[in-house]
Amino acid sequence: MLPANSSILSPGEGEKFVAGPFTLFTRVAGSQTGGVFELYEIALGAATIDYHVHHQMDETLCVVEGSIEFIVAGEKFVRPAGSVAFVPRGIHHGFTNHGPAPARLLIFFNPARNQHLYFRELQKLFAAPNLDTAALAALQKKYDQELVPLK
Repeated sequence: MLPANSSILSPGEGEKFVAGPFTLFTRVAGSQTGGVFELYEIALGAATIDYHVHHQMDETLCVVEGSIEFIVAGEKFVRPAGSVAFVPRGIHHGFTNHGPAPARLLIFFNPARNQHLYFRELQKLFAAPNLDTAALAALQKKYDQELVPLK
């Protein structure tokens, strides 16, 4: 038996969230790490994570499969599987899979800010017949996912 808070997950295991073109899995919950970090896997076809900023957490993105175009502080970088992007809090960023092949990334947030709660609510919003953009904006603000215009 594994010690408390330990886990060994196979592909497709962990809490699953489907929000529009994105499928996410919790790989390591913040509760397991005492709030030090949390880890998610995201799979996406041709899609974009909008340009945004976190004020309370850093984000590290590891490309596992496919090719991703990162935009960090207004500068574009196209990177293949095996690449890593570290984005400290306060830095504007986003990323795109231009397709047609799918892409997968591991996303570390530190410190943990309960992003699983954000993804649960995001899944509900995307499941509705019409996306409530006001509710989406409020949710993003609550979970440190502030959208910013790309200049």
